[in-house]
Amino acid sequence: MPSCSVHHCVLFLLTLTLTTAGVSAAVCSTTVKLHHPVTLSCEHKCSVSVKWTLFYNRDVVLARCDQTSCSSQEGFTISHDQYKKGDLSLTITKADYSLRDTYSCECGISEISTVRLSIETVFSAVQMHPGEDLKLDLSVPESVKVIYRGSDSADGVQICNVTDRTLQCHTEYTPRTSLSNSELTLRDVTLSDSGIYTIRDTKSDEDICVYTVSVTDDRVPWWVYVLIVLLLVFLLLALIGLIQYRRNAVHRDFIEVSKQLGNVNKLVQRAEREQGDERSGNSPEALQKAEEAMKVLEERYRENAKYSEQIKLFCAAKREQLRLYRTGEEERLLLTHRGE
Repeated sequence: MPSCSVHHCVLFLLTLTLTTAGVSAAVCSTTVKLHHPVTLSCEHKCSVSVKWTLFYNRDVVLARCDQTSCSSQEGFTISHDQYKKGDLSLTITKADYSLRDTYSCECGISEISTVRLSIETVFSAVQMHPGEDLKLDLSVPESVKVIYRGSDSADGVQICNVTDRTLQCHTEYTPRTSLSNSELTLRDVTLSDSGIYTIRDTKSDEDICVYTVSVTDDRVPWWVYVLIVLLLVFLLLALIGLIQYRRNAVHRDFIEVSKQLGNVNKLVQRAEREQGDERSGNSPEALQKAEEAMKVLEERYRENAKYSEQIKLFCAAKREQLRLYRTGEEERLLLTHRGE
């Protein structure tokens, strides 16, 4: 018995009336992804020649085999080794929309199997912004219709029809649509254009492509860019101000330290003058003020990494200066007393 073993068979009987014999064959439906290879199954132990033809045009022979060899048109292959084993399957190397058809496998004058080839629907998700153009690939040379179903609608509505490369659309779409080669363009989309667009073959009523279009207005408003620029300018000015403030602070610290060193130096000089004045009775008080001023200065800048060491050395030098001055004065007084 002739058989047809393929995936997705439509099991209905088709009665063929041949010139010399009548054979019943099941029509099998095979679906393949676009541009993928596909095998049309036909299994039968055939001792005569085998050929694959178009079901509706038997004069178009795509492949044939006999006991000695096999031959096929470009894009089709059939194996002679498999033919001898009873596998008469035909392989289409790269399926496209032009190859959608019904194919017949014949052994001699008997039809073994009939296979209808379909291409899987191509699904695409499209993210868009208002004002952009939506491009719909019609893909097939045959007549097609474009069906639109809105995001909040349960039913689709035919919005355009393409026949013999002529575009006809509903009045509301006509100003925004155009056709170039096999591409339909919908210009200046809006939020209301979101939805599902189906490209359907008018003749076979098959869905060729389904576009899920989402139009969202998530672009950043112009005023946000202005705000960002203003913020950057503000941050730049703040940074410049901070740098300038730190520079001024360093200068102020230097002036303050210099001022305090000058005050200590004046107190030391005053103590020296009063020590040299034998008539002054305030020498201990001047020395005490100078020493206290140096202690306060050292304590204030003890934790200051920049000035601590310098102030310590300065105060040590001033104390040594007072000590040497006192020693010199004592020696001078001693010599004076001896001279008397």
